[in-house]
Amino acid sequence: MNRSIRSLLLASLVCISTSSTSMAADDLPTTRVVMPWQDFKTLYDQGQAPKDIPETAPRDFTLSRASYQGVVEEDATVFTASLRVDVLKDKGWVAVPLLPTTVALRQAKLGGRDAAVTIDGAWYKLITDKKGPLNLELEFAVSTFDSQGQAGFAFQLPPSGGTEVVLDIPATEDLDVAVANAQQLTEVQRGEVRRVTALLPAKGNLSVSWQRGTEEAPAGEELDARIYAEHHALVGVGEGVLECKSTVNYSILHAGVDQLRVSLPADVTLLDVTGKGLRDWSVTTAGKRQVITAELNYEAEGSYRLGLDYEKALPEGGGTMQVPDLMVVGAERSKAFVGVDARSNLEVQAGKAENARTIDVRELPAAILGQTKWPVLLGFRMAKEGWTIPLEIRQHEEVDMLVTIVDQLAATAVMTADGRRMTQVTYNMRNNRAQFLRVNLPQGSTPWSTFVAGRAVKPAVDDGGTLLVPLARSQAKGGDLARFAVEIVYVEDGTEPVNGAGTYEASLPSANVPTTSVAYTVYLPREAKVSKNGFEGTMRRVFWFTPIEVDGVSSEESLRQVRQQAQANMNSGAMGSGVTPVRVNLPIDGQAFYFEKLLVQDDELAVSFPYKKLK
Repeated sequence: MNRSIRSLLLASLVCISTSSTSMAADDLPTTRVVMPWQDFKTLYDQGQAPKDIPETAPRDFTLSRASYQGVVEEDATVFTASLRVDVLKDKGWVAVPLLPTTVALRQAKLGGRDAAVTIDGAWYKLITDKKGPLNLELEFAVSTFDSQGQAGFAFQLPPSGGTEVVLDIPATEDLDVAVANAQQLTEVQRGEVRRVTALLPAKGNLSVSWQRGTEEAPAGEELDARIYAEHHALVGVGEGVLECKSTVNYSILHAGVDQLRVSLPADVTLLDVTGKGLRDWSVTTAGKRQVITAELNYEAEGSYRLGLDYEKALPEGGGTMQVPDLMVVGAERSKAFVGVDARSNLEVQAGKAENARTIDVRELPAAILGQTKWPVLLGFRMAKEGWTIPLEIRQHEEVDMLVTIVDQLAATAVMTADGRRMTQVTYNMRNNRAQFLRVNLPQGSTPWSTFVAGRAVKPAVDDGGTLLVPLARSQAKGGDLARFAVEIVYVEDGTEPVNGAGTYEASLPSANVPTTSVAYTVYLPREAKVSKNGFEGTMRRVFWFTPIEVDGVSSEESLRQVRQQAQANMNSGAMGSGVTPVRVNLPIDGQAFYFEKLLVQDDELAVSFPYKKLK
């Protein structure tokens, strides 16, 4: 602090302290301060705004340079990157895009420590409030494609002032390397590694591809055809058989060929061979293998695709078996991908594979995954031939599944004054296989009419007295089975009331299929009196039925639809020969009582309650 300002502050403190010893803080703004002119002028000049106001930076940050050094491995290219980031914002946080999320970031270091990196949209971003130059070190990997003799990768780069890429590619032979938009490209062979150095524009993608270089034939000579292959196989484990479909993608260089050969184990049955311009194909046996020769009607050069369908019998009851190993005859290099799916209730597990590596099924080529509607369980990748993949196959006992079900049972009973009952039972059901609905009517009852889907049918009775109602087969409707109604009307003598009093005791028929819900309505003469606490039985008394949705249709609406269906198509003919469609209608009258039960299977459906004052 200079002398003038110090004098000014001392003078101010003296004036304030001598003006009043009891001065409050709120009185300071009205207090007079006496100071020399020169000190006041100095204080005034220092409070003026600067003549040259500093401008803010046009951007919050810049990426001044980026250097990427990568090494190509079997399935991916691993990079280490050095980025120079200059943060220009005076205060606050900035988010600097580093890499797209299509790559796998292993780590990010800033000054030797883990950097604060987050995912924002499609980018990994550095979050920082530091100002000035920052040196960021990254490690990441990008997947490498390899298809029909060409390999490479591509990903988006963040804009930078200068971008340099150094890439090491394992190679023992000449390569043709292409780096998209490279302004300068150099290649150096160092032993078994090809080093590629490229300078790229300020923004864009890093797209690199390579393939074997084209050999130049000596003057007056022709080079022989060189064949490279990639084999894609889908193996489906079905009922008693492995169903296999293979596609061999050829890369044919230097000269064309009109004959292609592959081999399969001798215990495989070849079904078909397909390909463009295929004239014929033949099979010859060579020891434990068979050789398939495909004859073309032209000389194929460049890319060619050969398809094969074949199968192999499974051991009875399951066990261990080998996936058929298709081999490409005459190929200088061949690799393969195999996917395995299960097409039945067989359990499939992979044994210990040789010369084959287990991969995630999502890493399989789309050409394999797109061939099947079944879930692919296992995936394998082979870099050379001579592989074995054992499969452990277990066959489990099948469980009988439900093929017939009653969604709703609507029963209506009418009791007369002398105790007799007439009951109509309507089953709203679906049937996929059963020939009969087996119904045990209450003891002493007599069936009067039976209708199925609105058609009168003639039921039968087995040795045990069970009523056999012939069923229709449900039609498929919107991915589900359509419902139809089975209606049975029967009568019972009942017990005649004594002096107008008695007990209503009744049970509904039992069927051989499960029922989702039962709705039972009982009509008594209007003059009968029933106690509120006298109801017994296996069904619950309700004042109306519980709303139950069946494919978006409530129970009340479904009952109405069932009854309408039972009355429809009466004149369309009978399901049984010579049956006359005669319908018995219930004389519904009196006071109603409602009972219900949910989820019925081999359960007794009984109701009992006393009544009196019946004339």
